[in-house]
Amino acid sequence: MHIENTPVNPVDITCIIFDFGFTLSSDLYFNVTPPECPDWQNLIQKHIFSNPALVDDWMRADVTLEDIAKKLAPVVCMNVPRIIDFLESGCRNLGFNQAVLTFAIEQRKLGRKTAIVTGNMDVFTKIVVPWHDLADKFDGIINSFDHREIDKALLWPKAFELMGDGIGYRQCLLIEDGEKNVAKFRWNGGYAYQYSDDEQFLIWLKSSGW
Repeated sequence: MHIENTPVNPVDITCIIFDFGFTLSSDLYFNVTPPECPDWQNLIQKHIFSNPALVDDWMRADVTLEDIAKKLAPVVCMNVPRIIDFLESGCRNLGFNQAVLTFAIEQRKLGRKTAIVTGNMDVFTKIVVPWHDLADKFDGIINSFDHREIDKALLWPKAFELMGDGIGYRQCLLIEDGEKNVAKFRWNGGYAYQYSDDEQFLIWLKSSGW
């Protein structure tokens, strides 16, 4: 389901928060397949991502990458260090939604504060952020794993604190694909855009006068 995206006046916005998965990047993690396991992608989906409770545990730091590798070992018939190597390689092999990333970089150059707030795993902090230079492109990064909390209503204020200047919901725009989080951000008094793809995002930016 998609929430209606109405224009947002840039004059009202001093900070922008970006979700990561399916917003800044729509690529799937762990997309580098070991030669000895051609069914790698399907097995990861079946044994990891088809289990929402396990993924939530991973994003709140109750489970680590090593735990995931140990769970996969008997399934993919590989040792744990090699599994970890390929899982991490997949996190380096990510593409970005260029319209969103370009917008984020441009807005920061114009003086607006920018942050990433993401429900994510240890590999995001360990691999994705440094490999893709995200700390140099955003003023703050909040990953659920690092805070042991997956409720974004509790994570967004942490980003506000990082950005300072009395920033809160009423000065902030959220760019996020998740309907529930967009609705929650608006309910708290913020502005929000529900992302679906770059083409629609660019149309919305033009309609809002960015």
